[in-house]
Amino acid sequence: MYKEQVYVTTNVALVLDGLVVILAGYGAYYIRWLVGDYGWSMEDGLFISIVLSLMFINCFVMGQLGFYTASFNPPFKTAFTRVSLAVAVDFSLLTLGLFFVKQEGLSRIFIGSYVVIVFVGAMFIRFLFYHFFRKDVDAYNLRRILLVGDEERIESLKAAFEKQKSWGHTLVGWLSVGEPALVDGVKYMGSAAMFANIAVDENIDEVVFAVPSGVPFDFAANLEICKKMGLTCRIVPSMFTPGERRWGIRVDSIDIIPALSIYGTTISATGLFYKRVLDIVGGTIGFLMFCLMYVPIAIAIRIESPGPILFSQVRVGQNNRKFKLYKFRSMFIDAEERKKELMAQNEMEGHMFKMKNDPRVTKVGRFLRKTSLDEFPQFINVVRGEMSLVGTRPPTVDEVRHYKKSERRRVSMKPGITGLWQVSGRNAISDFGDVVRLDLEYIDGWRFMRDLEILFKTVWVILRKDGAS
Repeated sequence: MYKEQVYVTTNVALVLDGLVVILAGYGAYYIRWLVGDYGWSMEDGLFISIVLSLMFINCFVMGQLGFYTASFNPPFKTAFTRVSLAVAVDFSLLTLGLFFVKQEGLSRIFIGSYVVIVFVGAMFIRFLFYHFFRKDVDAYNLRRILLVGDEERIESLKAAFEKQKSWGHTLVGWLSVGEPALVDGVKYMGSAAMFANIAVDENIDEVVFAVPSGVPFDFAANLEICKKMGLTCRIVPSMFTPGERRWGIRVDSIDIIPALSIYGTTISATGLFYKRVLDIVGGTIGFLMFCLMYVPIAIAIRIESPGPILFSQVRVGQNNRKFKLYKFRSMFIDAEERKKELMAQNEMEGHMFKMKNDPRVTKVGRFLRKTSLDEFPQFINVVRGEMSLVGTRPPTVDEVRHYKKSERRRVSMKPGITGLWQVSGRNAISDFGDVVRLDLEYIDGWRFMRDLEILFKTVWVILRKDGAS
């Protein structure tokens, strides 16, 4: 319910901020008309363009400053600073845009009035929100919440409720399921055995059960009390570990069936969507570049060594899916047979094979690897959805066969043409454990902006000719 309240409130704020910008535009127009000679006017198209552009800019900037998130209601002083910054950014971008379209002769009185009215309007909305959602405005309408659990979980719940904005709630106190203890800021009211009496005497609206695993607690009896009294009750899963965020439990649903979910990666559905859009756009561009370079590279490969132009090998993709990875062939056609003879010279510790001066690599192949041109056929895999532009290193079937369980997590994401292993000096990596560490670091710390950062770093690595040897 609290998230729904935040969603409703922030959407109301978004609409109100948009209305402020629109009404402020007409207000500034009217002020300029009054101050002038009653003959001043602006083209309708220009006026509408300014107002709509400013409305979208303002909503975006205000969102970036946290006004449309769970922290939508900051203290008045903080709100004043943020709104001032937002208005400054809004009109700076608007002025920059007008400069680029070479719009001249725009009234300074109109712009100045617009700035003042937008600022006053935005602050008025923040003022209303600040007073409407104050905890002490109407104690009668505050939801009175009782917590039941152990000290550690109650501490976590207290901190969460302090951050969680709502239309008004207060923590009445807590009941212990173990040893009694003191939690700063939350009244201790006794043991959980007293729940029925406390719920009646303290006029409770809602109960949150946060009972750890292994502690005897009669959930059925206490939930029955809540049902009979018409109390809202929430249950924090016993699997929940206070302080754990990365692999925390998430509440989900399958149609109408509730489910507790622990995801294998921290990437949300939105993140996956943005990542896929980037793959489609970048993969298409890369595929077109591959088509353009295919003929000259194919001629060079075939002149030096007979055999296919493209090398294909079965690799392991996301969650053990098999796919054929494509590269420009950089080795002689008997490379796989000769690999067995060279295993004693493997410079890589672990499940991978790596040899600095590999005799199986052709002269053209060395150039292709040095410039990373051999990787371009992999854009076929990206467009087909088997790989990503940025991801983990695509392992062979034989490598994965020897993985420990902890190493298998590196295939919980799509492999990538590039990744942390590529921009972290892959020529210097001689331990498979370092490859795993970099891949898991990428998975656990994934952010869309980090993908863009890795792509830019990859281009820099290639330009410096630090490709694979």
